[in-house]
Amino acid sequence: MKTLSILLTLITLSMLTLNAESTFETQFAQQVSAFLNTLDDEQSEECLHKLDDPLRWKMQYTGGKRAGIAIGKLNREQRKAFEKTIRLVLSAEGWDMAKQVIQQDGNMAIKNYYVACFGDPRHGEDFAFRLAEHHLTIIHLSVRDGKADEFGPILLGANPPTLWKKDEKALLKLWKDAQDPSLLIQGKKAIASEAMPKGDGTPYAELNSAAQQQLQTIWNLRLRIFTPQIQSILNQHLQYNGGIKAANIAFYNKTPLKRCEDGGKWDFNCQIGKLHFDYEGSRGHIHFSLWLR
Repeated sequence: MKTLSILLTLITLSMLTLNAESTFETQFAQQVSAFLNTLDDEQSEECLHKLDDPLRWKMQYTGGKRAGIAIGKLNREQRKAFEKTIRLVLSAEGWDMAKQVIQQDGNMAIKNYYVACFGDPRHGEDFAFRLAEHHLTIIHLSVRDGKADEFGPILLGANPPTLWKKDEKALLKLWKDAQDPSLLIQGKKAIASEAMPKGDGTPYAELNSAAQQQLQTIWNLRLRIFTPQIQSILNQHLQYNGGIKAANIAFYNKTPLKRCEDGGKWDFNCQIGKLHFDYEGSRGHIHFSLWLR
């Protein structure tokens, strides 16, 4: 009876999780639709793209034109609808960090960022809603029929490298805790948004317990910029790909002893099945990515 009770509890919790995710996806689709409904025909033509448009997966950190409509072309009502939509994806800290990234290009730089929707939820389609430009790409994929085997890409950065201190300090602690020089692939730089090269990396099982625990902390820290609903979705993707125990990690270039702002020239890469997240500081400024494909 005890085993049956535990099993029924697990099934109930699983159903609650699925229902919560379904409710969120419905809410998100409704809010994106509400934003799209504020656009006129010309604005809609700029904002809307096909779900399979190759531009959706273009990972670009440098500034410049992106697919979508520039926020500067939106009126006050439209910008409020946009912010209400993006706040369903970004936590309060995440929204604050996004604004700090944008403000590194000037107080009015938000006008040069682009909003795009790949697919149209008003027609019952799968869709991806994106905010993108210099050092910031935030995209959420919503799938109405079944689960997606992809997520993102999420691109973050900072130049000058004065942001993302928590993440850098957590990665530096991982290096210190691991006490394993073989984690460093010296003299070879890693590029954020590129998958770990075949043959690189150390499996989770070969890390000591302190490093294993710190890697989980780093994953949780990376998720802090998202709302609990998005965190739940990403953690489900993590489990589908084997969980944190399936991770393969490597540090690159120079020994990670200090933050990028202080002259650190090192990178980090973590691959968990199809799930990928990283850090790049070797260029003298910061790039991050998080994606599943």
